Amino acid sequence: MIGYSIGKLTYQTIIPMDKFPLENTKTINKESIVEPGGNAAIVAALFGKWNMESYLVSVTGYDDFAETVKHKLTECGVRIPYVSINYEHKTTQSLVISSKETTSRTEIQIEPEIFHAKKGEYKETPNIIYSDGHEYSATVELFQRFSNEIRVLGASLNGIDPKEVESLAKLSQYVVFSLEYAKYITRMNVDLNNPTHLLNLYKELKNKFPNSINIVTLHNMGVLYSVGNEVKIMPTINNVKEVDRTGAGAIFDGTFCYCLGKGYDIEKCMRLSNIAGGLSTTKLGGVSSIPLLSDIISYYEGQFGKVDEVKEVVQTQPVANNANMVQPQMQTPPVQNNTIITNNTNVNNNNIQG
Repeated sequence: MIGYSIGKLTYQTIIPMDKFPLENTKTINKESIVEPGGNAAIVAALFGKWNMESYLVSVTGYDDFAETVKHKLTECGVRIPYVSINYEHKTTQSLVISSKETTSRTEIQIEPEIFHAKKGEYKETPNIIYSDGHEYSATVELFQRFSNEIRVLGASLNGIDPKEVESLAKLSQYVVFSLEYAKYITRMNVDLNNPTHLLNLYKELKNKFPNSINIVTLHNMGVLYSVGNEVKIMPTINNVKEVDRTGAGAIFDGTFCYCLGKGYDIEKCMRLSNIAGGLSTTKLGGVSSIPLLSDIISYYEGQFGKVDEVKEVVQTQPVANNANMVQPQMQTPPVQNNTIITNNTNVNNNNIQG
């Protein structure tokens, strides 16, 4: 498979600390990780590590930081002919402080001025195109040029013009919305424990973006999506010890793209992506925490049978629209039980009728 990943590339330093530093104090830390940052870069690294023909479409400044991150990407198997250099700027830097105590993280980006990738002479025909929304022009060009291929957008508010994200979503085949962007674009306040809120959020997204398959990541609660006439939540795996969530969303997105390329149905794509995102939190870093594909498959097959089998082992719990969200119990071995938010709503790729 050939995969293009379009978007942000940063020089990222991750500092794990027992506790966040106090203001006006000096802290000495013995541990840090330097790696390529940005969702598109992490997705490209995942493609490369999983033996896809991976290309990153992005831009760096003209400095040693650029050479470092490009070298680390090539070590992951990423091809970089479409990573352009802006000779007038420095590469964007990202500093992430990760709390070992709470696993929360704070990120500071140093980017005096936003600059974009140059137009590329794209020679390959990709099977999959992923965009994190940061390179608007390149994404429009590639989504339109390869409109018959798999096109996935990671829609978020991470320093991106929301109107550009909305425009890109309308060109996408699949859109993975962050909860923050989903609430922003629908102008809705959402109680994650209220199934009616979640159902209405999904309906509104489908009304706005009727031609795409829409997915919403719900932080630690899981993923909101639809299959047939049912809107569902697939919970995150919860039998792992979480260390750091850096890159977990990008690893979910990258796994989702990979699974689509393999021809898996949406249910299997969601399961494998959830597993990958969950396993990534057990290690420090973004690119550094990309799980081995064999570990993801082993986890899946320990619960649901062979990955390449057609049958799906799906257990669901209906939830009334006026009830509190029921969180399914994990068993031994832990099994992800989907929660159905509605049994009667007509959900398809064109419209939703309540």
